[in-house]
Amino acid sequence: MRKTTWTALTVAAAAALTTTLMADPAAAEQPRESTPTAAAIASLTTADHAAPASSIPADFAATMGYRPAVESGMLVNPSGDCSSPVTLPTEFETACKAHDLGYDLLRYADRHGAALGPWARKSLDAQLDRRMHGACDARTVDAARTSCYVMANIASAAVTSNSWRQGYVAPRPEPMTGYALAGGVGAVLIVGAVAATNRRGRGTTTAVGAATRSALA
Repeated sequence: MRKTTWTALTVAAAAALTTTLMADPAAAEQPRESTPTAAAIASLTTADHAAPASSIPADFAATMGYRPAVESGMLVNPSGDCSSPVTLPTEFETACKAHDLGYDLLRYADRHGAALGPWARKSLDAQLDRRMHGACDARTVDAARTSCYVMANIASAAVTSNSWRQGYVAPRPEPMTGYALAGGVGAVLIVGAVAATNRRGRGTTTAVGAATRSALA
């Protein structure tokens, strides 16, 4: 997410939320390339698995300009972040950094003339979604947990929609206007609030509404 503007993400979400709220679960069934980068992404996105640093291609640092680091048991881009026009929970930070690393692996493969299929970006987006919602699960107060789910859905819907719009190829930055940004964020906030209730079944509609108003403040 560091290299793809949140403006593009939110506008894409507003345009395509009805069909792309969550990453495609069929990604795991799609054919996968037999390359070191494909193996690295498969390792990174295996549920509850901490991918070893040895899974990263040997010349990754020379190509992308940094060496992945380990934070909270995850391989990450140490300079990655959750840059967003709305404040996201601090619990998402490590998941965002890991997602940044995954996207840089897609760029790495593309630069080496071995671009990966849609399964790779779908798998990375789905991993981000799982990790953000998992981070919310750790909150013990219902209202705080519900608010966290709202923000996780905002981020996940925006990322997934942008990936869909780009055809699940290697990510690229796309500048948009500030006016479009405002409209996109509003649409995503509304859908994120609804999805939080339907997805988790925790908290009330009132709690979700309050969380959404808080996010907009």
